[in-house]
This record gives sequence, structure tokens and C-alpha cells, in this order.
Amino acid sequence: MLEVRGISKRFGGVQANTDVGLALPDSAIRCVIGPNGAGKSTLVSMLSGHVRPDRGTIHLRGKDITTWPAHRVASAGMVRKFQRPSFYPELTVRENLEIAVLGSGLRRRALAARVQEVAESVRLGDALDKPAAHLPHGRTQWLEIGLVVGRRAQIMLLDEPTAGMTPGETMMTADLVRELVETQGVAAIVVEHDMGFVRALDAEVTVLHLGRVIAQGSMSQIEQDAQVRAVYLGEEVA
Repeated sequence: MLEVRGISKRFGGVQANTDVGLALPDSAIRCVIGPNGAGKSTLVSMLSGHVRPDRGTIHLRGKDITTWPAHRVASAGMVRKFQRPSFYPELTVRENLEIAVLGSGLRRRALAARVQEVAESVRLGDALDKPAAHLPHGRTQWLEIGLVVGRRAQIMLLDEPTAGMTPGETMMTADLVRELVETQGVAAIVVEHDMGFVRALDAEVTVLHLGRVIAQGSMSQIEQDAQVRAVYLGEEVA
């Protein structure tokens, strides 16, 4: 579904990413991890079209989208959930989801049914008429994911979806993301710091350090990688 080859980005004197590559099949999850400053958010910004790579290519279902602007990338099916809230707190959950669903091009006569469907898929079916500002923090994150689903994402770009959550909420969110991938036919790229959440997703992992990919594989493989252990634990590499 997605193939990224050798993308790089420099901001002035800072090399944010260098020759990053990854692939994402249909209905799969790819986690991107790394220390602060590793280049994770810049990578997601290049995928979403908010930042243009200096070199390299991004192909979505065989189409070269490397230079496409963000709105065109989103219309093509790769939709981003940002770290900062993007919902309207003064509107209800229903009204927020209506905006997202209408943005997908759905006709108004099908709006109510689709909003209900999206709300149920992100476990907010009981909260449609609540102001978004009244949701507990964990459920606001689910609303953010719902906005991505409402746009009919084929690939969800989820930037730190469990930030500020309790351990229980984090595990429920892992269940939610896996369920969406299994039942909605979507794929997901997840940027995350919480290793418990990454383990719970049971997905392939890409590790970034100083803008470069230093390891890729399953979580069990990543945890045994000497270079990854050196980056995270300060161990010396033999």
C-alpha cells in the first residue's frame, strides 16, 4: 500500500531525516519509535504532505505522491492524527464527526448513518450528543481517531495516540487500533513512546535515531538489537 524510499529532510543546519525507507502492506500496522529528536514527527510530516522531502520518494498504491500537498494526500486516503487536538471542543461528538464525514465527500442523506457507524467503531456511540470538551482525555483521543476514520482513511497516521492516557486507556486504545485495522480494512503508521502500547499492537517496528533507520522488525527482534539497546539503554555496542 505504501512504499517509502530514501527520503531525507534538512532544516537549516539540522538533518532531520536521512535516507529513511519503509513499506506498509494492506491492513497492517507499522510502529515508528525512537528517542526525542530522532526524526519521527518529521517523517510523519513528509508522509502526510505537510513537509516536502529534499530527496527520495513516497508511493501510495503505486502513485508517486512525494510532492503532493497535504490536502491531496488526505484525499488520496492517507490521513493524519496530530499530537495536538484538532477537534472542536464546543461542538458535540456528533457534530465533530459530521464535519469529518462530510469532508470525505459523502452525501448528506447518508450522513447520520455514517456518523453513527464511525462513532461505534471508535467506542463513542454512547457519547454522540456530548460536547467534545466534556469527554475524558482518553476518549478525546478516540474522537481524534474517529475524525481520521470519518475521512475514510486508507492509512491512518497516528502521532502519539496514547499521550497522557492512563495504562488502562492505553491498552484499550491498542485494542481499538487493532480492531480498526482488522474490521475497517485500513492500515496504520503509529508514532509512539509508550513501549507497552507498541508491544500490545504486536506490529512491525521501525526504529529511528538521529534521523536514520537503525533497525526494523518485530518488537522481540528490536528489543534484542544491540544498536537499539545502545540508543535506549546507553549500552556499549561490541
